[in-house]
Amino acid sequence: MNIKTSVVTTHGSAMTYFSFGSGKTPFVMLPGISTRPVSTLAPAVANAYKDFADRFTVYCFDPVTSPPDGYTIYDTARDTAAALDELGIRSACVFGVSMGAMTAQTLAVERPDLVGKLILSSTASRISPQAEELLRRLNQLAQSGDLQALYLEFAKAVYTPSFFETYKDAITAAFGGSSQQDIDRFVKLTRAIIDFDIYDELEKISCPVLVIGAGEDKVFGVQASCDIAQKTGGKLYIYEGYGHAAYDEAPDYKQRLYEFFTSQE
Repeated sequence: MNIKTSVVTTHGSAMTYFSFGSGKTPFVMLPGISTRPVSTLAPAVANAYKDFADRFTVYCFDPVTSPPDGYTIYDTARDTAAALDELGIRSACVFGVSMGAMTAQTLAVERPDLVGKLILSSTASRISPQAEELLRRLNQLAQSGDLQALYLEFAKAVYTPSFFETYKDAITAAFGGSSQQDIDRFVKLTRAIIDFDIYDELEKISCPVLVIGAGEDKVFGVQASCDIAQKTGGKLYIYEGYGHAAYDEAPDYKQRLYEFFTSQE
């Protein structure tokens, strides 16, 4: 599969993205926070979503490489909007995961012309005390430079114990290899997540919405997904027995995305 990796400049900052597929419909993926750029895993992502390649052209965006101090989720959304404007993308099928889904919510509120359909996965519209506590621990580990502890706590928070034990080596390899720039970005983005609250604006989202949560989500909890679905009037699906990373663990997850994005509703 042909994968194209490029950089677009938004508001003076560099944003890396990769794309694949030849379909007419743009499919924009906004991944969650990570200790390394998702673009470094482009072949694995493209292989996982290969069934979308005929129907869609898929674009997967990393957050800006070097966010400034005080960077917010509203800033991530505005930078993403600028990137989509630069690429001429409109009315896309937008799939956001975790922090990426926070960006996607904000994008749908502020730039409805860019979002034709919206899937919000394992996310929240405002941060609970439990989520804030976890994010502050991760932030502190990143700032202290204890990267092995950071990778381990992060992975255990998002994956179910059985999945983590089965794929531990691959998971830790995916989290590892971070540069100092990657860690600096992680610190600033965890702060942005802690300050995020768009709950009172969710009713402004006018496109079709599917919210996917997980019954055992240790990061944001299942109620956060229920709240978003209720406020947006969107569909809700909960993966019982799965954790935050249901998008990696549930065998029918990608088929669920495909069916929603290709439905005629």
